[in-house]
Amino acid sequence: MHDIDRAKGLAILLVVFGHVVARQPPLGNEWYTAAKEAVYAFHMAFFMFLSGVVFFLRARPVSDFQAFATGVRKRFVRLMPAYFLFAGIVFAGKWGAQNFAHVDNPVTGWGGLLDIVLFPMQSVSAFLWYIYVLFLFSVCGLALLSITKGRVWPLVALGVALQFVPPVHFLGLGQFSKYFLFFALGGAAVALWESYARWVDRLWLLAMAGLIGVLAVGWDSSHGWMLAALLSIPALHGLCRREFVGGRGLAFVGAMSFSIYLMNTMAIGATKAVMLKFASWDGLNFVLLFFPMLMVAGVLLPILLKKYVFPKLGWLDRITS
Repeated sequence: MHDIDRAKGLAILLVVFGHVVARQPPLGNEWYTAAKEAVYAFHMAFFMFLSGVVFFLRARPVSDFQAFATGVRKRFVRLMPAYFLFAGIVFAGKWGAQNFAHVDNPVTGWGGLLDIVLFPMQSVSAFLWYIYVLFLFSVCGLALLSITKGRVWPLVALGVALQFVPPVHFLGLGQFSKYFLFFALGGAAVALWESYARWVDRLWLLAMAGLIGVLAVGWDSSHGWMLAALLSIPALHGLCRREFVGGRGLAFVGAMSFSIYLMNTMAIGATKAVMLKFASWDGLNFVLLFFPMLMVAGVLLPILLKKYVFPKLGWLDRITS
């Protein structure tokens, strides 16, 4: 499904865009702060929707606990070794580098290792939370799909109900509650794909106008983010269902999205630390130098590692595929 690959490419570019500045923004670049706030209103919801599409295209109800346990084990092996490995690399890298280079979200003690397991959103590798929560989604999705004998709508209903649950930091459950609805909507789209695709093709321009309007007037703040998030699904997916110049490149980036997600923040952080040794990133330096270089580093370095280094280390190639 080339449209899904293009959509994944667009989604991961938005993720990298948001990771260019992790903490204190560069002076004189309020445009980036405003743009990042707008992107954060919808980009992870759209990413979770696409993750739901990919999951439910393959997932099938299971009839016994052994089959369920096998499914959970496969998802764990698919996602969590990469999460723990790269979280550990981030922890060790920040610990070693923070005494002589700029480090965003520095390590404060050994308790940070426990946070990686129990409080992923508060850990030094918080940017990896999507993988952690996606594993929880896949376990819950497989269980509920089996209980409901393949019906997706109870999962959508659960996603709606979870919007009213106070956020819990433990085990990333706050993010689980916030985004499970969009993961389930991916399943609903799969169940009604022909009708869904037809309506997206008809309404995507209207949805795009609505999304831009919501962001322009600031309705995405507070609870209004839900409107922007819902509009982003037909708007961005509809855009990616079109054939356009650069679409093949976007699809390639989408196919590499897992590796980019794992490593983009580390690539950005390392590049930024080196660049800050030679120049300030305030003012025009950010626009002309830092922003384009950090975007390229966040996308290109993970791709180069995945294509030319990891294949020589079979286990690393497997867990990042």
